[in-house]
Formats: sequence, structure tokens, C-alpha cells
Amino acid sequence: MSPDIRADHDDIRRLVQEGFTGVEDHDVEVEVIRARESRLSFTGLAFWELPPAAKRRGAPGVRYLVRLRLPGTIRNRAYPKTYRYRGRTTAPWITVSDWRERLLALAAHEACHVRQFRGRLRRSEIEAERWAERTLAAWRDRARSPVGARIAPRPENAPIPGPFEQPVLPFEQLETVGRA
Repeated sequence: MSPDIRADHDDIRRLVQEGFTGVEDHDVEVEVIRARESRLSFTGLAFWELPPAAKRRGAPGVRYLVRLRLPGTIRNRAYPKTYRYRGRTTAPWITVSDWRERLLALAAHEACHVRQFRGRLRRSEIEAERWAERTLAAWRDRARSPVGARIAPRPENAPIPGPFEQPVLPFEQLETVGRA
């Protein structure tokens, strides 16, 4: 992590790890560096082969390198922001509400490329953008779940909802921490 980036480094690390959800990352080195120009902010590269400088550093067990470029000072300006991968008309439009969601989507996009490299799959920017969109949606769903709340256990003979059914629970079954 570049010390030139003025933001909570633990927060950035956590978001990058969340972006790699569903992708093995034991042999991946992630560099978070300051973008030299503003147009390069929130861009990334996934290397299918370590560049010579990374080979010389010689981190044992590292096979792939992901480089994420962030601005020196991260601000929540001009959000929400909707974007699509440049030049790809079939790429999904992704809307992010702040810089955290933007970083998470970027990390997920590059994580998908690592998954493609590892599986010797076709390198598809469209697939990577769709992967980023799904990862962001899953992260938002986890963030929306009630903090400190838990669902009462399902009765043993209650039917299990099918894949297209939304379970409906009465409010009495929702227990909130701190409520008597």
C-alpha cells in the first residue's frame, strides 16, 4: 500500500479482500499505488505473469500481480457515479454510491481476471465487469442485513422456500439485540 494515499489503509485492505470474494488469492500480490494522473484513478491491471520488477522482489509463492491505482486523496465527490467499461457496448452499466463501492468493484474486476488466468479461460472484460457487478450487489446485500439482528430458528416441519420464493417472516420472529 502506497503511503502517498491519504485514506484509511485498513479500510482499503478490507475492501480489496471483499472484492476477491470467490477467488483464490493465496498466490496473488495486490499493489495499491497512487495514480500519477487523475484520469488513471480507480484503474487496475492484472498481470498473468509477474513483471521483472516483481520477480526481483521475489515474494515466495506469488504467481499473479494485481495493481490498483487510487487518487492520493480519496474524496466522495461526484457520487453516485454510473460507468461502463470503455468501448464495450455489451458491458453492464455499474452505479456506485461512493469511493468504497468503486474500489470494491475495481478489485472484483481484477480478481475475475486472476480467476481467468488461473483457469486458463478466455480473458473477457465483459465477464469481469459482470463479475464485479455481482460482487458489488452481494456486498450491498450483506451490508443491508440488519446489524445485531438474528432470525429465530425455523420450525422443524416448516417448508423450505424454493429458489424463486421469498421467505416471509412475521416481525415476532425477528429478535433485535438490546430489546427486552
